[in-house]
Amino acid sequence: MSQFIFQVLQMRCCTPQEWLRVWAGLYQGYDETEYMDLIEKHKSFSPEDFRRIGKWKDGVTTEGQWKPNVASVAYLIWEKAAEELPNCPEESEMVAFLEDWSNRAYTDRFKKGPKEKHFGLSRATALLHFVSGGRYPIFDSRVKTAIARLLDHPELPGTVSSYLDSYLPLFKELADRCETDDFRMLDKALFSYGALEERTFSN
Repeated sequence: MSQFIFQVLQMRCCTPQEWLRVWAGLYQGYDETEYMDLIEKHKSFSPEDFRRIGKWKDGVTTEGQWKPNVASVAYLIWEKAAEELPNCPEESEMVAFLEDWSNRAYTDRFKKGPKEKHFGLSRATALLHFVSGGRYPIFDSRVKTAIARLLDHPELPGTVSSYLDSYLPLFKELADRCETDDFRMLDKALFSYGALEERTFSN
């Protein structure tokens, strides 16, 4: 069994249940109303719903941001998702699904010249998260930081195999240790815990 280190503010040790309650309660991330509406529709997403997922994930708050050549917005690939309408893959197709989407490239064109970018694993797992109705967690930089802090070891690599072989079993173990089947609550706790500034965490 993995040796998780559960802490709350003032960095005192606590029970897994208290850790979950406190850190989920501190969540200040993405639009939760939009999230819940999309999750409820996951079996019948329209092209516009995939655009909504993209806007949610990339933090788009105005229509002016939803276009090509906006930093941190993978508009062109989200539009591909709206066109292709991907479904939740079978377990045997998971690697291919995540590698396909995470490796998709697009080019932003700025005054300093073109810049090729990739959709990335964080967005690919967000796409998987929504098409699965929330069954598979999102794997982003905050989550990797949170898991590293919980286990007191280096961050997991940002690879498809790391997500499938390491993070998914750890996420399930965390849910068991926290005695919860509310995976969204655990998502929010990890987001908050990983977002905490390192200097605060170290004190």
